[in-house]
Order: sequence, then structure tokens, then C-alpha cells
Amino acid sequence: MLLGLLLVLAYGCGYHNPYAESGGRHIRLYHQMWKNRTTEVGLDNTFYQEQSDWLRRSPLISLTDSPASADYELIGSIDRLNLPEISFGAYQEGIEGRADLTVSFAIKEVKTGKIVWERKSAQRQETFYMTQDPLQLQANRRTALNKIADDFAEEIYLQLLKMTRTGEPKQP
Repeated sequence: MLLGLLLVLAYGCGYHNPYAESGGRHIRLYHQMWKNRTTEVGLDNTFYQEQSDWLRRSPLISLTDSPASADYELIGSIDRLNLPEISFGAYQEGIEGRADLTVSFAIKEVKTGKIVWERKSAQRQETFYMTQDPLQLQANRRTALNKIADDFAEEIYLQLLKMTRTGEPKQP
């Protein structure tokens, strides 16, 4: 009884889960690996995989093999990566680092070539623990970069879902 009342209240107030959209127009999207302007090998692949994982979550978004068969194209670049040490222990040894990443991306309408939504020089940061073990340090850095890529992929996914409902992108 209580569960039923909570469900009625949740749906009655207009709440909807943006991660599970089912109504709206269908979008065909082409996306490719972004240009990686950093020295971090494989970062472009990380972004591509995170985007693919998010974009496959909605039945309203279909990924295509070429721009010619798409309504929209997602284009982007990984512009800058900075990995400063941000906290220090004894003898000025780094304990914590931060991944500062800057990217630019856009959703382009294929028919017209018009950019319908873009983010220039978008920045995200994620901290990670420093360690003397080089393999663990690399794994910690990679985890931070994966988190940033996931956050950007989620942002793109939610923007595309808005476009399926309204047909119009909303600039941030």
C-alpha cells in the first residue's frame, strides 16, 4: 500500500528518470574517436569506449557506422592534460595528484553541417593517490581519467536524451 502511494506520488509530480527515457523521437548518431592532443596514450580510446557504453543505454539513440547514415555526428578533441601533485607528505613526497583534463566537443547536424550543441574548453578534475609503485600509480591515474571520461560521456548522453524529447538542444 505504502509502495503504491509512493509510486503514484513520484509519477504524479512529473518525475522521470533521465537515464531510462523511452518516449521521444529516435536519433541516429555517428561518433568516432576524438583527437588526442595530449601525451597520454590510449586516452582517445577511453573516451570512445565510455561514450559507446553510455550511448547504447537508450533505445532512442542508435549508433551508426558512418556519418552518411546519421542524423547527428559527435566530434571532439582531448585538448590538455595536466597531472600536478596537490598534497605532500614528509620530505615533500607527493601523496595525492590531480588529473586536470580539458576537452572540446560538439554535436553536428549531418544534413546541414550546423553545430547544434557544443562545449569548448570544458574542464574536469579528479584526484588520485600517489604511490612509489609505478604500476599502482599508473592504475590510479587511469582510474581518475576513466572517471572524467565517464562524466563527459554521461553529459553527452543526457544532452542527446533532451534532444529526443524536445528536438532542440540546450546550450549549457
